[in-house]
Order: sequence, then structure tokens, then C-alpha cells
Amino acid sequence: MGPSTKIVLGIIAAAVITGGYWLWQGRSTTPSTIKIGAIVILSGDAAAWGENAKKGIDLAVEEINRSGGANGKPIELVYEDTGGEPKRAILAYQKLVATNRVDAIIGPLFQVEVAAISPLVAKDQIPVVTPSYAPIQNRPTPYNPLMVWMDPTIEAGRMAEYVLAEGVKSASVIGTTDSWEQEVSEEFARKSASLGGKIPYKELVQFDATDVRSAITKAVQGRPDAIFLGTYYQFVRLVKGLREIGYRGKLYGIEVDAYLAGETKQLSNGLRFIAPDFYASDFIRVFEQKYNQKPGIPAGQAYDATHILASLLSGKRSSAEVLKAMENFKSYRGVSGEIVVTDQRHTLLPTAIFELQNGEAVRLESQ
Repeated sequence: MGPSTKIVLGIIAAAVITGGYWLWQGRSTTPSTIKIGAIVILSGDAAAWGENAKKGIDLAVEEINRSGGANGKPIELVYEDTGGEPKRAILAYQKLVATNRVDAIIGPLFQVEVAAISPLVAKDQIPVVTPSYAPIQNRPTPYNPLMVWMDPTIEAGRMAEYVLAEGVKSASVIGTTDSWEQEVSEEFARKSASLGGKIPYKELVQFDATDVRSAITKAVQGRPDAIFLGTYYQFVRLVKGLREIGYRGKLYGIEVDAYLAGETKQLSNGLRFIAPDFYASDFIRVFEQKYNQKPGIPAGQAYDATHILASLLSGKRSSAEVLKAMENFKSYRGVSGEIVVTDQRHTLLPTAIFELQNGEAVRLESQ
């Protein structure tokens, strides 16, 4: 998620790219540990998303260290906050590599952030595993960063199939200009049309717009059977705006987390969305025991990303060996289910359909 690709490219061009990188050759300032950087979102509108990921990472590192660490050494975590901004993601990455001298990195969390640091990762050859996604064209090295997040075009396609199977013949689509949300919205519309559905209206509003009333008005004018909200950034404004004008039709979405559900409680009752399936029960129990709350998106993916990185580091003596293992990575059974990377470098996870009921996501069926 984040601003447009043009902005990202401008940021990348202005960035100071660090030199070549080799693992365990004097990089760590504390030789007795494996120092891992974590680029997450701890401030701004998406801080709830980042805090959820951080909890998953912390829990995984505790378990790994209790079991002997990574490559025979305990993991030392160093966090950097991006606020969800690609420029800050670049600065966080450079600080972790040049100042903190980390051995590997987890993150960042938004697509636009991953796209921003990917050229630097390719230059430095530092192993990066991220609970996120970026299109293959934005990854100079397709397998690094290693993606531990569902390909959004496949996920949106699955949602379109579900919506049409529900008997919905027409659906307006509202997304944003954010790259991830644009992909989601475009693919939902494309897939729906290919299956015989009608898209009477589609608009991509600015991801940071404060007024989305025009899009709402146009979306309901054609009296569609449903409206698909392919957005995280504008989800709350759109749901509230639709209810304010009296829309009571069907609503669908993608990857709605506890924050969005809570902010639209009552207003979003009955909204159905697609997201990664529920996590393994042991993970849910342990997470709740530690944090006194249920794990939301993306806790499980961040947890799995951390364990995957630790397994990639195990037994390796150089970053070249780690990168080779990343290139050959095919699958991993984690708390998120079977994570599969195809030959085309698409990441697949089990997904499910959920329905919002009084601010809570209730699982309906797997997809």
C-alpha cells in the first residue's frame, strides 16, 4: 500500500544506495548474536497494522531464541518505524544496514515500501523476508525480498468468483490510487466482467482524500446489486458515507482488520470480505495468552516470516548461501497455513470469506 509508483521511483532515484553486503563478515556489532532489523509501521494511520505485525515478530523471536536461536546464536531485534511511508522505509533500511549493521531484515509491511527498498536490497544482497507483497516488475531480484503475503490479484479474483456465485449480477467498485488497492480493484472488476458480471461504476479515489462523497454518489446511482470496496485507506470513510446516504445494499471488501471493523461497528454489519484464513489454533491460544487479544492481520504472516528467515539463516555461512536458499524456496507450512511460492514468484496462502457482525469478523467458508 502507499503512494503512486511514480513517487516511489522518484524516491528511489534520490536515495543513496549503500555498498555490497556480506553476511557474518564483521557486519554484526555483537558477534555473539544474529542481528535482525524489522521495518514496521508504528505510527500514523496504519499503526494498528504495524503493532499487530510487531507482536507476531516478537512472539516468533522469543520461541526461536528459546530453541537455540538462528544459526546457533540468539536473535537480536532492531526496530525501525516507517509510518507507512516509502521514503521513511528507505531511510529505515539504510540505517539498519549502515548504522545497525544487521545481518538480515524482516519487513516492510506495505507494498509501496517493499517496492521502494527492493533496488537497494538487490544492490546490497541482504536477505529480506517480508509479510507483504510487491509486483514482480518492482523486484529487481524476484526472490529477495521473499514475499510471505497473498498475491492480491489472485485474492481479488477469488473474491469476484465468490460474489458472482452469491447471485450478484452487478457491482460498483471503489478503490484508491494506492498501488496495492489499485491492483485489487482492477482485478476484481476484470475478473467479474470475465465471468459475466457487470461493473456499472468503478473509481480509484486518492488514497489520502478527505472527501469521497462524489465517488459514493456515483457508485449507487446505477443501483448495483452490491458495492466492492477494494481499499484499506478509505474503508472507514466509504462505509460511513454509504450508510449516511441510506445505502443498505450488499457490501464486499478485502482484508478487513480489527481496526477497520471496530471503527465501522454496526455500520458494516453484513459486509463480507476475503482475507488469509484463520491461524492455527495453537498460535491463537499462545498469542492471546501473551497479549490478551486475538491475533489480527498480519500477526500470523509476520510470525511466519520471522520463522522462515530463521530457517533460511540456519547452517549458512554467507549471504550467498542464504540467497540461494531463498531462490529455491517453494513452500512453508506455518500458522498461516501452507505458504507456496510458484515458479512465477506468486505467493499463495489459504484464504477464507468472513462477515462483519457487530465489529467482529466471523468466518463463513474457505476459498
